[in-house]
Amino acid sequence: MWQLLSPTTLELIFMILRDGSETTSLGRVQLSRLSRVCTSWSMIALKLLWASCDDFSRLLSALSDDILLHLRENAGETQELQTTIPHADLGRFSMYAHQIRDLMYDHRTIGTAFQLTSATMLQLCSQMKRPFINLRRLHFTSFDIKGWYIIPYLLGPTTTHLVLDVRSDVVDQQLVQHLATMKDALSDVINVAPNLRTLVIKIEKEHELLFGVLSRFIVGLRILRKIQVPLGGPSLPSTLYHLSSSAHLVVADLNIYPGSLDVDQLRFPPGAFPSLRTLNFSSKISIYLPLIHSIQLSTLNSVQLTFHEHSPCPTETFHTLIQATCRATSSLQVFELKIVAPTSHRQLSNLPTAAVLLPLFAHRKLEELVIDLGVPIQLNDADIDTISHMWSYCRKLRLTPLDAQQRSLESAGWTSKVTPRGIIALLYHLVNLRELAIEFDATSLDVVGTEGPVSEPYLPYRQVGSDGHLQARKTSSLEILDVGRSAAADPLKVASWIGVLCPRLKELKWTGDSEAWARARLVLQKIQRLYESNEL
Repeated sequence: MWQLLSPTTLELIFMILRDGSETTSLGRVQLSRLSRVCTSWSMIALKLLWASCDDFSRLLSALSDDILLHLRENAGETQELQTTIPHADLGRFSMYAHQIRDLMYDHRTIGTAFQLTSATMLQLCSQMKRPFINLRRLHFTSFDIKGWYIIPYLLGPTTTHLVLDVRSDVVDQQLVQHLATMKDALSDVINVAPNLRTLVIKIEKEHELLFGVLSRFIVGLRILRKIQVPLGGPSLPSTLYHLSSSAHLVVADLNIYPGSLDVDQLRFPPGAFPSLRTLNFSSKISIYLPLIHSIQLSTLNSVQLTFHEHSPCPTETFHTLIQATCRATSSLQVFELKIVAPTSHRQLSNLPTAAVLLPLFAHRKLEELVIDLGVPIQLNDADIDTISHMWSYCRKLRLTPLDAQQRSLESAGWTSKVTPRGIIALLYHLVNLRELAIEFDATSLDVVGTEGPVSEPYLPYRQVGSDGHLQARKTSSLEILDVGRSAAADPLKVASWIGVLCPRLKELKWTGDSEAWARARLVLQKIQRLYESNEL
């Protein structure tokens, strides 16, 4: 019967068997067995088996021991392999290489497992005449600067995704001496992989010479759609101008090291980043503001910001940041703002209030909001009620500050003005909310009245209606609740209140050591088990 199945159907069945395996290695074992059934199955199974190669050593295992021995003994020699090794013996390596779509290359593991040097690998790849003709994605890592010469032989016209992992030991020990090596290798990448759409560069330390090489490489890629790179050094202004002028860039993840850069040197064209939809930015506020002021888009829907400042930020800075971001786009759906700064000793009267959130109220389709200003935001039940009516699509809402900042304010007498009544209103109206991080005064649970969508916290999940029949109480679909450093009273009351309000809760978090919240979680776990056993 299986002879009647088309190759497409067989491939689909094999994919189900591979993806349905408990582990990736078990899925490869299944495909390996299928490839030995018959010739028609072999080609399909091998195609799926080698579609992704997360360890280049697996591919080198396709070479015979004689070939590997020859490579070790003749490392660095320029003679062609075919002069001593028949091309047929390299056929299996070449066939598997042609099937690979995703490749992870780490030269350190290759050297450890097979004792092959960079020169040997360069000889092998050059002899194969670009063996990875169907490669789509490459993750490249090399602790040896000479290993960068291999990159052009791994890439090709079909490659669209490139990840470069620049290790710190290369930067510290060899970059200055072999800077031209990396520059030449990246120049060749531009020529052999003209269709690169996604570029990810990872570094562990900032280095001005390295930034210069990477900037030239980035500027040479003309049709990038997604980019995740570190930027810095004297070439930073020109690189930012080039990226902001690109009509193809859709996702930009920029980690900027400003150093001694003068902000006045930054220039952006009119209508910067015309196609941008997602912006992830990590640097200083002084670098971000000129950039965001140059943007005026209707497509930018995701902004994630992380700032590292050397001094505490005034409240006016928080408002300026949020207002400038909201003016840059009309379709914001995801907004994250995190500010890392030294501990603030400001007075309680100088804390930011809900007024800093006012510009965000214009974006009614906000789905994810994370605000961490380094200090708590003074909110009350009226503010929470406004939030619950403004962002009805919200799935993730986090308004808790850093622990270190919070502790200094607690010692000054700060407590949250949000009560359980405000939390009830928030969860009642935000029906899509799955994750919530907010601080409230749980000690006021005793004064929660019988009005509202949920009355007494001790009532069971079902209640008797006015007609005498059992009816389901409206509850939240919340799965993660982070209460920060909220004050807790009786753990039994707190747990029963949360258990009734959030029957689908999977995780309860808090900051610091709190015996009350730890006991509340234990009670809540018992309530969850009762829900699962349908006893409530």
